[in-house]
Amino acid sequence: MKILILSVVVVVVLAGLLIAQRLRGRKMTLEQKLDALANCGLRLASPFTAADLLKSWSRKEFEKPGFNLTLVGLGMTEEQEPWRNHCVNLWHFDTECIQGPGDYKQIAERMAEMTQGSLVFTDLRDHVDVDAKEACFSFSFKGQTTRVECKVEDDWVDMSAFATFVRLLDIAEQSKVYVYYDLKGQDCIIGCVTKDELQALQRMKIKFVPLK
Repeated sequence: MKILILSVVVVVVLAGLLIAQRLRGRKMTLEQKLDALANCGLRLASPFTAADLLKSWSRKEFEKPGFNLTLVGLGMTEEQEPWRNHCVNLWHFDTECIQGPGDYKQIAERMAEMTQGSLVFTDLRDHVDVDAKEACFSFSFKGQTTRVECKVEDDWVDMSAFATFVRLLDIAEQSKVYVYYDLKGQDCIIGCVTKDELQALQRMKIKFVPLK
């Protein structure tokens, strides 16, 4: 009897592993990928739909295994004026982006926007002189002025500057976290989700990590 029960348990476990393996390997449509991401807090902003992403790449490209291209499409802007973001709290970010005044200001504005109200900056300004190797930005948050000095290396962003936003978000809204997804190139994905949503993304094997 014990042997029979043990055999049944083994069969059930093996069947479960087989099903899980099939699910991991199944082909997902673009719409299914977008739905999965939306359930984790990363959704298309109105009025955008999957059709808008298909203006940039083919369905065949989006439906290859993995989420890289779907995250890029979701995190980019529309490719025409007024250049609206496809997703409020996800950003396809090119790290080679510092060319002159206004660039760090734009980064700070986007980082605040992704928190959807948790971080609100005023008196936001920057100074960028690549030739003189000078760059900084400053803003006021809850009556406190913050100034961030940035390293200048050609037109590469100083990624250490993002630690300021991480620190302030942790103070302002502990249920939320900035997240980072490595695209293995000079671009990456940055987002802002709740900690529960980050865990949901990680359970789906989408390799987001907290931004440092």
